[in-house]
Amino acid sequence: MSPSTQRVLNGLAWGWAVLGVALLAFGGDMGLLDHRPGGAAFETEERPIFVALFGAALLAALRWRIVGGTIAALTAAGVGVFAAQQLRPVGAVAVIVALAVPAVVWLALGIGERRPPGAALGALVAIGAVVAGALVADAVYDGVFGPTHPGSDTAPLPDSPIEWVWSGAVTETGFSVVARVTDGDASEARLVVGQDADLGDGRRGRAVTPDGHGVVRLEVSGLEPGTAYRYAVEVDGVVDLVRRGSARTLPRGPSSFTVAVGGDARVGSDGAVFDTIRATDPLLYLITGDLHYGDVAENDVGRFEEVLDLTLSRPAQAALYRSTPVAYVWDDHDFGGNDSDPTVESAPAAQEAYRRYVPHYPLAGPTSPVYQAFTIGRVRFVLTDGRSGRTPASAADDAAKTMLGVDQKAWLKQQLLDADDTHALIVWVNPLPWITEPSAGSDGWGGYTTERRELADFISDNDIDGLLMIAGDAHMLAIDDGTNSDFSDDGIANGFPVFHAAALDRGGETKGGPYTEGAIPGGGQFGLFTVTDDGGDTIVVSLSGRNWAGEELMAYELEVPVAG
Repeated sequence: MSPSTQRVLNGLAWGWAVLGVALLAFGGDMGLLDHRPGGAAFETEERPIFVALFGAALLAALRWRIVGGTIAALTAAGVGVFAAQQLRPVGAVAVIVALAVPAVVWLALGIGERRPPGAALGALVAIGAVVAGALVADAVYDGVFGPTHPGSDTAPLPDSPIEWVWSGAVTETGFSVVARVTDGDASEARLVVGQDADLGDGRRGRAVTPDGHGVVRLEVSGLEPGTAYRYAVEVDGVVDLVRRGSARTLPRGPSSFTVAVGGDARVGSDGAVFDTIRATDPLLYLITGDLHYGDVAENDVGRFEEVLDLTLSRPAQAALYRSTPVAYVWDDHDFGGNDSDPTVESAPAAQEAYRRYVPHYPLAGPTSPVYQAFTIGRVRFVLTDGRSGRTPASAADDAAKTMLGVDQKAWLKQQLLDADDTHALIVWVNPLPWITEPSAGSDGWGGYTTERRELADFISDNDIDGLLMIAGDAHMLAIDDGTNSDFSDDGIANGFPVFHAAALDRGGETKGGPYTEGAIPGGGQFGLFTVTDDGGDTIVVSLSGRNWAGEELMAYELEVPVAG
């Protein structure tokens, strides 16, 4: 190969490499690298690393073509693994080609300059770089984004008129069902509710027209308290028994029951933990945030639709949601990305998607934080939203910062006052760590210490007893008996038990503490909250942290006196 030809090829490779770096650096922002549901991390977290690696290859190739080509080959192989998982096919191919071509040219030119022994060595180095890049990237990807425990044995259901269905907002006399119709031309859907397996005794609700994405919200009322029912969705006169579900109405009066608790699952998770939760046959499944790690960054409802459709149709999750009503409040990754707040671009789309897709209890308004409350027996559950009403964690003035916002905080205080007079136990579902040291800029309550102290003082000043917190966000099982949860100013020990139950299918992480019963980080974990109430002067509350195999990893029990 003549020197002039080599110079032309080297120049082309260099120009191609510059375009490759530009594609990596700016392609996502320009809409050129369209990601799969849950693949937004390629645009935010991994992109700077890949740009830096390929930039190093480009600089190295100025003087040492084999070195530059080797780094480029290693980077191309690694990026290829991530791109194939997180980008749609066209974008993945574009990224791989953009990085692989310069690597091939530089290696070919560098090897061509050597005598046979040097060429052979250069070729082996190049092959090794490709293999090593792919293996390392695959291991890293699997460790960060892959499953944390064995997969589910639940088989996918055959196609039917309904893609997915789940229930929630369950009360003593009814519940809500949200489903997606697969036929884009369907004109109406109805809810069929009964007690026979084939729903031959079922009564039909009013007809509802599916929205533009096929989603329908269906309601049933007038049912008997504490009773098991089956339901199915009828689409244009055809009852879909393939994806029929079940739900129990809430009991009336003193009652014993179990609620499953979980949060933090990777996008598309189909782990065995969901089968294990379903096998406990809970009355309700309480989702404490990060239903998925979609990390949607755009104000695009379609992005939320994609990730929710995938989440709700995974076999193990779908089977759990069909068998057990849910109560769900989001955290950061299912609202708008890591440590998100109302300033993120995706906030309006998140609000719209939640109200369309989630079978929730009544909310304050069409764009309000998604706080809500309900009662089971003599227990009041109060769910707060720590994302869509807060001021940014980066705000400098802690005294002016709020995690909840003015309206939600006033609502929470009133809920605590009212429930203290009427219920034996109050369960505050707070999706963020409460027991944390003060830390400026912290995403959890440690960064909102003025408001935390205000709430703790309110609890202490009003003698609110029988309070227990279920918290999320931290990827761990942890229990505190109340020793470390009192942040009030009055010096009176007025703490309350705190129960963390996560992560369903994300890597382990410990946040906050100390916790009297310890903390166990890890994936494939969930919690059970069990109330034993025979109508007497006390109720017994049992907290159990478990793994995907059903093994109990930690437990705690307390007796709560019932005020006269």
